[in-house]
Amino acid sequence: MLERFLNSLSKLVADPQGHRYLLAVSGGADSCVMAHLFREAGLDFAMAHCNFHLRGEDSNHDMQLVENLAATWNVVLLEKEFDTLELQKNSGKSIEMVARDLRYAWFEEIGREYDYIATAHQADDAAETLLLNLCRGGALKAMLSIPAQNGRIIRPMLPFSAQEIRNYAQSNRIPFAIDCTNTDESIKRNRIRAAVIPILKELNPNLLDTLARNREILRQQSAFYQSCMAEHKKLLVAERDGTIIINAQKLRGMEHREIVLYEILSEYGFNAATASELCKNVNPTGTKHASPTHTLLVNRDEYLIRSSDSPKPEPVIIPSMEVLQQYFTVEHFRHDGHLVFEKDNRTLYLDEKKLSFPIVIRTWENGDFFYPLGSNGKQKISDFFTDHKFDRFTKDHTLLLEMNHDIVWIIGHRTDNRYKIDPKKTTHYYKLSYNGSF
Repeated sequence: MLERFLNSLSKLVADPQGHRYLLAVSGGADSCVMAHLFREAGLDFAMAHCNFHLRGEDSNHDMQLVENLAATWNVVLLEKEFDTLELQKNSGKSIEMVARDLRYAWFEEIGREYDYIATAHQADDAAETLLLNLCRGGALKAMLSIPAQNGRIIRPMLPFSAQEIRNYAQSNRIPFAIDCTNTDESIKRNRIRAAVIPILKELNPNLLDTLARNREILRQQSAFYQSCMAEHKKLLVAERDGTIIINAQKLRGMEHREIVLYEILSEYGFNAATASELCKNVNPTGTKHASPTHTLLVNRDEYLIRSSDSPKPEPVIIPSMEVLQQYFTVEHFRHDGHLVFEKDNRTLYLDEKKLSFPIVIRTWENGDFFYPLGSNGKQKISDFFTDHKFDRFTKDHTLLLEMNHDIVWIIGHRTDNRYKIDPKKTTHYYKLSYNGSF
Protein backbone atom coordinates (compact mmCIF):
# COMPACT_ATOMS: atom_id res chain seq x y z
CA MET A 1 0.00 0.00 0.00
CA LEU A 2 2.90 2.34 0.73
CA GLU A 3 4.18 2.00 -2.82
CA ARG A 4 0.76 2.83 -4.30
CA PHE A 5 0.44 5.75 -1.90
CA LEU A 6 3.78 7.21 -2.98
CA ASN A 7 2.81 6.70 -6.62
CA SER A 8 -0.43 8.60 -6.00
CA LEU A 9 1.38 11.38 -4.13
CA SER A 10 4.04 11.76 -6.83
CA LYS A 11 1.31 12.42 -9.42
CA LEU A 12 0.18 15.38 -7.33
CA VAL A 13 3.51 16.68 -6.01
CA ALA A 14 6.83 16.86 -7.81
CA ASP A 15 9.58 15.59 -5.49
CA PRO A 16 7.34 14.54 -2.57
CA GLN A 17 10.33 14.35 -0.21
CA GLY A 18 11.14 18.01 -0.73
CA HIS A 19 7.96 19.50 0.76
CA ARG A 20 6.20 20.09 4.07
CA TYR A 21 2.65 18.83 4.53
CA LEU A 22 -0.23 19.63 6.84
CA LEU A 23 -2.50 16.60 7.24
CA ALA A 24 -6.19 16.90 8.12
CA VAL A 25 -6.69 14.12 10.67
CA SER A 26 -10.20 13.57 12.01
CA GLY A 27 -9.48 10.36 13.89
CA GLY A 28 -11.27 8.11 11.41
CA ALA A 29 -9.58 5.21 9.64
CA ASP A 30 -8.95 7.15 6.40
CA SER A 31 -7.05 10.06 7.94
CA CYS A 32 -5.18 7.94 10.52
CA VAL A 33 -3.96 5.59 7.79
CA MET A 34 -2.97 8.58 5.65
CA ALA A 35 -0.91 9.98 8.51
CA HIS A 36 0.68 6.56 9.05
CA LEU A 37 1.67 6.35 5.37
CA PHE A 38 3.20 9.83 5.46
CA ARG A 39 5.20 8.70 8.50
CA GLU A 40 6.26 5.42 6.89
CA ALA A 41 7.41 7.35 3.81
CA GLY A 42 9.60 9.59 5.97
CA LEU A 43 7.84 12.78 4.84
CA ASP A 44 7.87 16.07 6.72
CA PHE A 45 4.37 16.66 8.07
CA ALA A 46 2.26 18.04 10.88
CA MET A 47 -1.31 17.11 11.76
CA ALA A 48 -4.39 19.32 12.19
CA HIS A 49 -7.59 18.32 13.97
CA CYS A 50 -10.97 20.09 14.18
CA ASN A 51 -13.40 19.36 17.00
CA PHE A 52 -16.84 20.50 15.88
CA HIS A 53 -18.56 19.28 19.06
CA LEU A 54 -21.40 17.72 17.07
CA ARG A 55 -21.35 14.20 18.56
CA GLY A 56 -21.13 14.89 22.27
CA GLU A 57 -18.39 13.01 24.09
CA ASP A 58 -17.50 11.07 20.93
CA SER A 59 -16.06 14.27 19.45
CA ASN A 60 -13.75 14.63 22.46
CA HIS A 61 -12.72 10.96 22.20
CA ASP A 62 -11.73 11.53 18.55
CA MET A 63 -9.62 14.51 19.57
CA GLN A 64 -7.95 12.48 22.32
CA LEU A 65 -7.17 9.68 19.87
CA VAL A 66 -5.47 12.12 17.48
CA GLU A 67 -3.56 13.68 20.35
CA ASN A 68 -2.30 10.22 21.40
CA LEU A 69 -1.18 9.44 17.83
CA ALA A 70 0.70 12.74 17.56
CA ALA A 71 2.40 12.12 20.92
CA THR A 72 3.32 8.53 20.01
CA TRP A 73 4.77 9.59 16.64
CA ASN A 74 6.29 12.81 18.03
CA VAL A 75 4.47 14.86 15.39
CA VAL A 76 3.32 18.47 15.68
CA LEU A 77 -0.45 18.65 16.19
CA LEU A 78 -2.59 21.77 15.69
CA GLU A 79 -6.10 21.72 17.13
CA LYS A 80 -9.18 23.92 16.84
CA GLU A 81 -12.52 23.64 18.61
CA PHE A 82 -15.71 25.14 17.13
CA ASP A 83 -19.17 25.83 18.52
CA THR A 84 -20.54 24.70 15.19
CA LEU A 85 -24.25 24.70 16.08
CA GLU A 86 -24.02 28.31 17.27
CA LEU A 87 -22.10 29.35 14.15
CA GLN A 88 -24.74 27.67 11.96
CA LYS A 89 -27.55 29.85 13.34
CA ASN A 90 -28.82 32.34 10.75
CA SER A 91 -26.20 31.14 8.23
CA GLY A 92 -28.75 29.54 5.90
CA LYS A 93 -26.36 26.58 5.48
CA SER A 94 -26.54 22.95 6.50
CA ILE A 95 -24.46 21.89 9.48
CA GLU A 96 -22.26 19.83 7.14
CA MET A 97 -21.55 22.84 4.94
CA VAL A 98 -20.81 25.08 7.93
CA ALA A 99 -18.36 22.52 9.30
CA ARG A 100 -16.73 22.15 5.89
CA ASP A 101 -16.29 25.90 5.48
CA LEU A 102 -14.87 26.24 9.00
CA ARG A 103 -12.46 23.37 8.43
CA TYR A 104 -11.04 24.62 5.14
CA ALA A 105 -10.82 28.24 6.29
CA TRP A 106 -8.82 27.14 9.33
CA PHE A 107 -6.59 24.84 7.26
CA GLU A 108 -5.78 27.74 4.93
CA GLU A 109 -5.03 29.98 7.91
CA ILE A 110 -2.64 27.60 9.64
CA GLY A 111 -1.34 26.01 6.44
CA ARG A 112 0.68 28.99 5.27
CA GLU A 113 3.90 27.46 6.64
CA TYR A 114 3.30 24.26 4.68
CA ASP A 115 3.55 23.54 0.97
CA TYR A 116 0.48 21.30 0.78
CA ILE A 117 -2.62 20.50 2.82
CA ALA A 118 -3.64 16.83 2.55
CA THR A 119 -7.13 15.47 3.19
CA ALA A 120 -7.98 11.78 3.36
CA HIS A 121 -10.86 11.51 0.89
CA GLN A 122 -10.85 8.02 -0.65
CA ALA A 123 -12.49 6.19 -3.56
CA ASP A 124 -15.79 5.48 -1.77
CA ASP A 125 -16.08 9.17 -0.85
CA ALA A 126 -15.59 10.11 -4.49
CA ALA A 127 -18.19 7.60 -5.70
CA GLU A 128 -20.73 8.73 -3.09
CA THR A 129 -20.14 12.39 -3.92
CA LEU A 130 -20.57 11.70 -7.64
CA LEU A 131 -23.91 9.96 -7.10
CA LEU A 132 -25.07 12.58 -4.61
CA ASN A 133 -24.21 15.39 -7.03
CA LEU A 134 -26.01 13.65 -9.87
CA CYS A 135 -29.13 13.51 -7.71
CA ARG A 136 -28.83 17.22 -7.00
CA GLY A 137 -27.94 18.17 -10.59
CA GLY A 138 -24.71 19.64 -11.90
CA ALA A 139 -23.85 17.78 -15.11
CA LEU A 140 -20.12 17.68 -15.91
CA LYS A 141 -19.01 19.33 -12.67
CA ALA A 142 -20.97 16.73 -10.72
CA MET A 143 -19.30 13.89 -12.60
CA LEU A 144 -15.87 15.17 -11.63
CA SER A 145 -16.78 14.56 -7.98
CA ILE A 146 -13.84 15.20 -5.61
CA PRO A 147 -10.73 16.49 -7.42
CA ALA A 148 -7.38 14.95 -6.53
CA GLN A 149 -5.93 18.44 -6.26
CA ASN A 150 -7.33 21.91 -5.76
CA GLY A 151 -4.49 24.40 -5.45
CA ARG A 152 -2.45 23.45 -2.40
CA ILE A 153 -5.06 20.95 -1.22
CA ILE A 154 -4.21 17.39 -2.25
CA ARG A 155 -6.04 14.07 -1.80
CA PRO A 156 -3.51 11.25 -2.19
CA MET A 157 -5.88 8.59 -0.74
CA LEU A 158 -8.37 8.70 -3.63
CA PRO A 159 -7.03 5.50 -5.26
CA PHE A 160 -7.89 3.44 -2.17
CA SER A 161 -11.26 2.00 -1.14
CA ALA A 162 -12.64 2.39 2.37
CA GLN A 163 -12.40 -1.36 2.93
CA GLU A 164 -8.73 -1.70 2.00
CA ILE A 165 -7.90 1.33 4.17
CA ARG A 166 -9.66 -0.27 7.14
CA ASN A 167 -7.92 -3.60 6.46
CA TYR A 168 -4.56 -1.81 6.41
CA ALA A 169 -5.35 -0.06 9.69
CA GLN A 170 -6.22 -3.36 11.36
CA SER A 171 -3.18 -5.18 9.94
CA ASN A 172 -0.83 -2.45 11.14
CA ARG A 173 -2.62 -1.90 14.45
CA ILE A 174 -3.36 1.73 13.70
CA PRO A 175 -6.00 3.00 16.14
CA PHE A 176 -8.96 4.86 14.67
CA ALA A 177 -12.39 6.08 15.70
CA ILE A 178 -15.70 4.96 14.23
CA ASP A 179 -18.21 7.72 13.56
CA CYS A 180 -21.59 6.43 14.71
CA THR A 181 -23.40 8.94 12.48
CA ASN A 182 -22.13 7.03 9.42
CA THR A 183 -25.01 4.58 9.94
CA ASP A 184 -27.67 7.29 10.12
CA GLU A 185 -29.59 6.82 6.87
CA SER A 186 -31.49 10.07 7.33
CA ILE A 187 -28.26 11.55 5.93
CA LYS A 188 -28.40 11.26 2.13
CA ARG A 189 -24.73 10.31 1.74
CA ASN A 190 -25.14 7.45 4.21
CA ARG A 191 -28.22 6.20 2.36
CA ILE A 192 -26.25 6.13 -0.90
CA ARG A 193 -23.41 4.30 0.88
CA ALA A 194 -25.70 1.72 2.47
CA ALA A 195 -28.34 1.17 -0.21
CA VAL A 196 -27.18 2.39 -3.62
CA ILE A 197 -23.47 1.53 -3.82
CA PRO A 198 -24.00 -2.18 -2.95
CA ILE A 199 -26.52 -2.57 -5.79
CA LEU A 200 -24.18 -0.90 -8.26
CA LYS A 201 -21.34 -3.16 -7.12
CA GLU A 202 -23.54 -6.15 -7.89
CA LEU A 203 -23.80 -4.85 -11.44
CA ASN A 204 -20.10 -4.02 -11.58
CA PRO A 205 -17.83 -5.52 -8.90
CA ASN A 206 -15.07 -3.13 -10.01
CA LEU A 207 -17.33 -0.10 -9.63
CA LEU A 208 -14.81 2.10 -7.77
CA ASP A 209 -12.05 1.45 -10.30
CA THR A 210 -14.44 2.10 -13.18
CA LEU A 211 -15.60 5.38 -11.67
CA ALA A 212 -12.01 6.41 -10.99
CA ARG A 213 -11.05 5.83 -14.64
CA ASN A 214 -14.12 7.69 -15.81
CA ARG A 215 -13.31 10.62 -13.53
CA GLU A 216 -9.85 10.92 -15.05
CA ILE A 217 -11.27 10.89 -18.58
CA LEU A 218 -13.89 13.45 -17.56
CA ARG A 219 -11.22 15.59 -15.92
CA GLN A 220 -9.37 15.81 -19.22
CA GLN A 221 -12.57 16.47 -21.13
CA SER A 222 -13.51 19.16 -18.62
CA ALA A 223 -10.11 20.84 -19.05
CA PHE A 224 -10.66 20.92 -22.83
CA TYR A 225 -14.22 22.20 -22.35
CA GLN A 226 -13.08 24.98 -20.01
CA SER A 227 -10.37 25.98 -22.50
CA CYS A 228 -13.01 26.36 -25.22
CA MET A 229 -15.27 28.31 -22.87
CA ALA A 230 -12.42 30.65 -22.02
CA GLU A 231 -12.08 31.52 -25.71
CA HIS A 232 -15.81 32.20 -25.97
CA LYS A 233 -15.68 34.42 -22.89
CA LYS A 234 -12.83 36.46 -24.38
CA LEU A 235 -15.01 37.09 -27.42
CA LEU A 236 -18.22 37.89 -25.55
CA VAL A 237 -17.37 39.43 -22.18
CA ALA A 238 -15.90 42.80 -21.28
CA GLU A 239 -15.79 44.93 -18.13
CA ARG A 240 -16.39 48.64 -17.73
CA ASP A 241 -16.52 50.62 -14.50
CA GLY A 242 -17.55 47.63 -12.43
CA THR A 243 -20.15 46.39 -14.92
CA ILE A 244 -19.77 43.07 -16.76
CA ILE A 245 -20.87 43.43 -20.38
CA ILE A 246 -21.95 40.41 -22.46
CA ASN A 247 -22.27 40.94 -26.20
CA ALA A 248 -25.75 39.47 -26.83
CA GLN A 249 -25.57 40.12 -30.57
CA LYS A 250 -22.49 37.93 -31.01
CA LEU A 251 -23.96 35.35 -28.65
CA ARG A 252 -27.09 34.96 -30.79
CA GLY A 253 -24.96 33.85 -33.74
CA MET A 254 -23.26 31.07 -31.79
CA GLU A 255 -24.04 27.40 -31.80
CA HIS A 256 -24.84 26.06 -28.31
CA ARG A 257 -25.36 29.63 -27.14
CA GLU A 258 -27.47 28.58 -24.16
CA ILE A 259 -24.71 26.54 -22.51
CA VAL A 260 -22.14 29.24 -23.36
CA LEU A 261 -24.31 31.87 -21.70
CA TYR A 262 -24.92 29.66 -18.67
CA GLU A 263 -21.19 29.16 -18.16
CA ILE A 264 -20.73 32.93 -18.16
CA LEU A 265 -23.73 33.68 -15.94
CA SER A 266 -23.03 30.93 -13.41
CA GLU A 267 -19.96 32.85 -12.23
CA TYR A 268 -22.35 35.51 -10.98
CA GLY A 269 -24.85 33.20 -9.29
CA PHE A 270 -27.41 32.87 -12.12
CA ASN A 271 -28.94 29.47 -12.84
CA ALA A 272 -29.56 27.59 -16.07
CA ALA A 273 -33.17 28.82 -16.19
CA THR A 274 -32.00 32.42 -16.59
CA ALA A 275 -29.73 31.47 -19.50
CA SER A 276 -32.60 29.57 -21.11
CA GLU A 277 -34.99 32.50 -20.66
CA LEU A 278 -32.56 34.94 -22.25
CA CYS A 279 -31.81 32.66 -25.21
CA LYS A 280 -35.35 31.53 -26.00
CA ASN A 281 -37.55 34.50 -25.27
CA VAL A 282 -37.61 38.14 -26.29
CA ASN A 283 -36.40 40.16 -23.32
CA PRO A 284 -36.99 43.86 -24.05
CA THR A 285 -34.50 46.50 -23.02
CA GLY A 286 -34.85 47.19 -19.32
CA THR A 287 -35.72 43.60 -18.35
CA LYS A 288 -33.97 42.58 -15.14
CA HIS A 289 -32.96 39.19 -13.76
CA ALA A 290 -31.59 38.68 -10.26
CA SER A 291 -29.25 36.13 -8.71
CA PRO A 292 -28.44 36.00 -4.99
CA THR A 293 -25.43 38.27 -5.60
CA HIS A 294 -25.92 40.12 -8.91
CA THR A 295 -28.44 41.87 -11.13
CA LEU A 296 -28.57 41.35 -14.91
CA LEU A 297 -30.02 44.09 -17.12
CA VAL A 298 -31.01 43.60 -20.75
CA ASN A 299 -29.80 46.64 -22.68
CA ARG A 300 -30.38 46.43 -26.44
CA ASP A 301 -27.71 44.04 -27.75
CA GLU A 302 -25.98 43.64 -24.40
CA TYR A 303 -26.52 41.91 -21.10
CA LEU A 304 -25.14 43.98 -18.25
CA ILE A 305 -24.28 42.45 -14.88
CA ARG A 306 -23.56 44.38 -11.74
CA SER A 307 -23.11 43.32 -8.14
CA SER A 308 -26.21 43.72 -6.01
CA ASP A 309 -23.88 45.17 -3.38
CA SER A 310 -23.31 48.26 -5.56
CA PRO A 311 -25.78 50.74 -4.07
CA LYS A 312 -26.63 54.03 -5.73
CA PRO A 313 -23.99 56.56 -4.59
CA GLU A 314 -25.02 58.86 -1.76
CA PRO A 315 -24.69 62.65 -2.24
CA VAL A 316 -21.38 64.19 -1.18
CA ILE A 317 -21.19 67.81 -0.05
CA ILE A 318 -17.87 69.55 -0.64
CA PRO A 319 -17.60 72.67 1.53
CA SER A 320 -14.10 73.91 0.66
CA MET A 321 -11.14 73.77 -1.68
CA GLU A 322 -9.31 71.50 0.75
CA VAL A 323 -12.08 68.90 0.57
CA LEU A 324 -12.45 69.36 -3.20
CA GLN A 325 -8.82 68.30 -3.61
CA GLN A 326 -9.59 65.00 -1.90
CA TYR A 327 -11.84 64.02 -4.80
CA PHE A 328 -10.35 65.87 -7.78
CA THR A 329 -6.95 66.84 -9.03
CA VAL A 330 -7.19 70.64 -8.96
CA GLU A 331 -4.82 72.86 -10.96
CA HIS A 332 -4.90 76.66 -11.09
CA PHE A 333 -3.92 78.60 -14.21
CA ARG A 334 -3.59 82.22 -15.28
CA HIS A 335 -5.09 83.03 -18.68
CA ASP A 336 -2.18 84.36 -20.72
CA GLY A 337 -4.12 84.82 -23.94
CA HIS A 338 -3.47 81.31 -25.19
CA LEU A 339 -5.97 78.63 -24.10
CA VAL A 340 -5.51 74.97 -24.97
CA PHE A 341 -8.05 72.56 -23.49
CA GLU A 342 -7.74 68.80 -23.40
CA LYS A 343 -10.63 66.98 -25.02
CA ASP A 344 -11.32 64.85 -21.97
CA ASN A 345 -14.79 64.48 -20.49
CA ARG A 346 -13.27 63.61 -17.13
CA THR A 347 -11.88 67.15 -16.94
CA LEU A 348 -13.74 70.34 -16.09
CA TYR A 349 -12.36 73.82 -16.88
CA LEU A 350 -13.95 76.46 -14.67
CA ASP A 351 -13.52 80.22 -14.40
CA GLU A 352 -12.08 81.08 -10.98
CA LYS A 353 -14.83 83.67 -10.43
CA LYS A 354 -17.55 81.05 -11.01
CA LEU A 355 -16.24 78.54 -8.48
CA SER A 356 -18.28 78.62 -5.29
CA PHE A 357 -18.97 76.34 -2.35
CA PRO A 358 -20.64 74.20 -1.31
CA ILE A 359 -20.36 71.84 -4.26
CA VAL A 360 -22.69 68.82 -4.30
CA ILE A 361 -21.82 65.56 -6.02
CA ARG A 362 -24.90 63.42 -6.56
CA THR A 363 -26.82 61.22 -8.98
CA TRP A 364 -29.64 62.51 -11.17
CA GLU A 365 -33.20 63.20 -10.08
CA ASN A 366 -36.38 63.69 -12.08
CA GLY A 367 -36.54 67.27 -13.33
CA ASP A 368 -32.76 67.81 -13.45
CA PHE A 369 -31.60 69.81 -16.48
CA PHE A 370 -28.53 71.59 -17.81
CA TYR A 371 -27.32 73.48 -20.89
CA PRO A 372 -25.02 71.10 -22.79
CA LEU A 373 -21.69 72.59 -23.86
CA GLY A 374 -21.88 73.61 -27.51
CA SER A 375 -25.57 74.50 -27.46
CA ASN A 376 -27.66 77.31 -26.06
CA GLY A 377 -30.72 75.25 -25.31
CA LYS A 378 -31.77 73.53 -22.11
CA GLN A 379 -31.96 69.75 -21.90
CA LYS A 380 -33.25 67.39 -19.27
CA ILE A 381 -30.59 65.10 -17.84
CA SER A 382 -32.90 62.14 -18.50
CA ASP A 383 -33.10 63.11 -22.19
CA PHE A 384 -29.32 63.42 -22.38
CA PHE A 385 -29.04 59.89 -20.97
CA THR A 386 -31.54 58.59 -23.51
CA ASP A 387 -29.87 60.36 -26.45
CA HIS A 388 -26.54 58.84 -25.49
CA LYS A 389 -28.01 55.36 -24.89
CA PHE A 390 -27.19 55.17 -21.19
CA ASP A 391 -28.36 51.91 -19.66
CA ARG A 392 -30.12 51.83 -16.29
CA PHE A 393 -26.95 50.89 -14.40
CA THR A 394 -25.01 53.78 -15.92
CA LYS A 395 -27.84 56.22 -15.27
CA ASP A 396 -28.00 55.25 -11.62
CA HIS A 397 -24.25 55.56 -11.08
CA THR A 398 -23.40 58.60 -13.22
CA LEU A 399 -22.45 61.54 -10.99
CA LEU A 400 -23.40 65.19 -11.38
CA LEU A 401 -21.49 68.18 -10.05
CA GLU A 402 -23.95 70.77 -8.77
CA MET A 403 -23.05 74.34 -7.83
CA ASN A 404 -25.41 77.24 -7.10
CA HIS A 405 -28.26 74.76 -7.78
CA ASP A 406 -27.00 74.39 -11.36
CA ILE A 407 -25.82 71.13 -12.92
CA VAL A 408 -22.35 72.24 -13.93
CA TRP A 409 -21.01 68.90 -15.09
CA ILE A 410 -22.23 65.40 -15.89
CA ILE A 411 -18.97 63.96 -14.65
CA GLY A 412 -17.19 62.04 -17.36
CA HIS A 413 -19.61 63.09 -20.08
CA ARG A 414 -20.54 66.76 -20.65
CA THR A 415 -20.12 70.19 -19.02
CA ASP A 416 -22.66 73.00 -18.84
CA ASN A 417 -22.45 75.73 -21.46
CA ARG A 418 -23.09 78.45 -18.87
CA TYR A 419 -19.86 77.60 -17.06
CA LYS A 420 -17.48 77.42 -19.99
CA ILE A 421 -14.33 79.53 -20.09
CA ASP A 422 -14.80 82.93 -21.79
CA PRO A 423 -11.44 83.89 -23.39
CA LYS A 424 -12.42 87.58 -23.27
CA LYS A 425 -13.42 87.68 -19.60
CA THR A 426 -11.53 84.88 -17.86
CA THR A 427 -8.30 85.88 -16.13
CA HIS A 428 -7.74 82.82 -13.95
CA TYR A 429 -9.27 79.36 -14.13
CA TYR A 430 -9.23 75.91 -12.56
CA LYS A 431 -8.76 72.54 -14.14
CA LEU A 432 -10.58 69.78 -12.23
CA SER A 433 -9.68 66.19 -13.14
CA TYR A 434 -11.90 63.46 -11.72
CA ASN A 435 -9.94 60.59 -10.26
CA GLY A 436 -12.82 58.19 -9.69
CA SER A 437 -12.66 58.40 -5.90
CA PHE A 438 -16.42 58.64 -5.16
